[in-house]
Amino acid sequence: MATSEKTKYFGFFKDFVILVVLFAFIVFVLPPVLEKIGTQQERKHKYENARQRVEKAGSWENIKAVSLLFYNNIQSKPYFDEHYFWRGNRQNTNPLPTTLEILQPWRIQYLRDSNNIPILSLRLYGIHRTGMYSEPYYAIWVICTNVSTNYVPSMVGDGPGRRGIIERKGDLIFEVR
Repeated sequence: MATSEKTKYFGFFKDFVILVVLFAFIVFVLPPVLEKIGTQQERKHKYENARQRVEKAGSWENIKAVSLLFYNNIQSKPYFDEHYFWRGNRQNTNPLPTTLEILQPWRIQYLRDSNNIPILSLRLYGIHRTGMYSEPYYAIWVICTNVSTNYVPSMVGDGPGRRGIIERKGDLIFEVR
């Protein structure tokens, strides 16, 4: 083989390797990196939006008081089965209190943690998305019974997009992400 043929083959091989590496980067490395950046940006946006709703609704104590009143009122209804869901407005058949309406919860659900403590979960965000990452989870949990002041509920219920963070915001009220 002549030197020019070796150079030609080496040049073709080098170009081929560069093309394969570039293809592998685009197919295997870039999508997860972009997804992670997108997830972080969406999480930041959703959490900021949720906290703005909390500010509009008053304070954490106001949300707790209205949530406990809502829990006590709904408990006496014949359709209460501790799995009460609220999705949307339901054509004003069972309106929410104004404070809860301002929060715009996607779902209201009664849960019980591992210690059988009743929890009112006001989920603002957090749904499964087929084919991509789940929407970031954000909920407000209100403990609906008397417990010690250092009690922190355990993670319960479904929650796509949840990171497992439970942060105390006051007596009996928690921010869950």
